[in-house]
Amino acid sequence: MVLYATDAAGPLVDTPVEWAFCAAPKPPVETSIISERCLSESEAVRPIAGHELAVVAKVPEDACTLFGPDLPPQASGEPALRPRDPDGTGGYYQPVRVRVSDQTAIGLIRIRCGLVGATPSVAAEFRRTYVANQNPEATTLTATLNESTVSLSAIPVGREVTLHLTLSERASERFVLFDPVEQKLKLAVERPAVSWLSSQGRFRLATTTAVDETEIRTKWLAPQQSGAVRICTVLRDDRGGVTVLSHIVDVEPQ
Repeated sequence: MVLYATDAAGPLVDTPVEWAFCAAPKPPVETSIISERCLSESEAVRPIAGHELAVVAKVPEDACTLFGPDLPPQASGEPALRPRDPDGTGGYYQPVRVRVSDQTAIGLIRIRCGLVGATPSVAAEFRRTYVANQNPEATTLTATLNESTVSLSAIPVGREVTLHLTLSERASERFVLFDPVEQKLKLAVERPAVSWLSSQGRFRLATTTAVDETEIRTKWLAPQQSGAVRICTVLRDDRGGVTVLSHIVDVEPQ
């Protein structure tokens, strides 16, 4: 797993990072994406060795029990737990807690678990045909003003421009999905989305979804003062893949 941490000056490259797998399944009464225990109790996490921005670690063997379709262990005196439901793509996720510069973030690693509710033949076909997800890719960031191209090195001060993030062919992958009602596999297509962040200026929509398989766009109001601005695009697909790109644009007087 790779952590991307940045501020207005650029990526944080020498900041130590604390990594840990969450090891506490989420009780049904909690509405957050993970158990609150993973944020506050040392006994609820499993530390991952290394303090770099990128680490390699083996996903715990009980991930499908704690966060997947297998029945989680029942502790005495605690609320009864139940297997997790898959997301819309049939996936399950192992949470990872990340702490850097007094900030805490949660990452989700997609895990491979058994296919629940399928016949043996369908489950076998699923294992044979399913292709693991790859992180989505984008190529270039461009800008337009009144449908005319504007250079990223000459964005007019105080003007609202449309930003276009061009997607690669790998950004919208095809994958097989199990339909429990019809008891068969179907072919689905990912629909990537982008979270937009900037050190200055303001986005009309901070998260936007692809209207087709070629690009994702949003509108950005440039700041009232000139200078360099860092824009980060966090590209996500439907199956947990993430790619972060950092862009420097220059805002100039009109």
